[in-house]
Amino acid sequence: VKSGFFHQTRTSNFIFRSKAEPTIATMRVQLLQAITIAASAIVATTFTLNNARSAQKSTAIMAKKMKRKKSGFGQMSDGEEETAAGASVWLPVLGLASREDLPTEENQVKLVDTMAQQLIDPRTNPNGAVSVVNYNSKRTYCFSASCSSCKIPLTKAKILDPNAETDDVDPRLECDFCGATYNLSTGKVLSEDKESRGLLDGLVKGFMANNNKVPLATYELGDKGGKVMINIS
Repeated sequence: VKSGFFHQTRTSNFIFRSKAEPTIATMRVQLLQAITIAASAIVATTFTLNNARSAQKSTAIMAKKMKRKKSGFGQMSDGEEETAAGASVWLPVLGLASREDLPTEENQVKLVDTMAQQLIDPRTNPNGAVSVVNYNSKRTYCFSASCSSCKIPLTKAKILDPNAETDDVDPRLECDFCGATYNLSTGKVLSEDKESRGLLDGLVKGFMANNNKVPLATYELGDKGGKVMINIS
């Protein structure tokens, strides 16, 4: 037995028994390992499927948002309002009775009261007003009532045509006081147009240019049953 062999009396033959022959305990360990690997594979597959479903849902939500953004003013369905309730904050614009009350003058900044608590500042914006622009009768843009860089109301801001900085798609807005220029769609800070400034205007805006510029808050507008809605998230 010490040498790894034993004697079989009936046949008088020596039978070799390998020391590496699997025992019951070893087989149990191997079985448990196989079960563990299989369970891990099932968990990984489930995780992948859940991620795929989440990605599809996110893609669908983004598609709906992009559809509204292309037209500048979208129609919200019941399903979209439920989606928005979970990821966005849609509120009625109480300062407008209907979509027909939106400003019709082209390329002029108009203030519209929303009465939304999230936008109200008792000292500077008691009615939660936002700026609205009808750009060339093509799209309605909505953004902060005041310049995010100098805090001056944007009622006299200048609307500029798209340029290479906005991929020749989105119009721009220039604050008449500090000269800060923004992408009207995204609120991104853009390069300032210094060629159109007069001497005094250039001195004031040149001084203000030393201040850090802050992106402009922009808002999405929608229509729900004839009522104008604003996404303030």
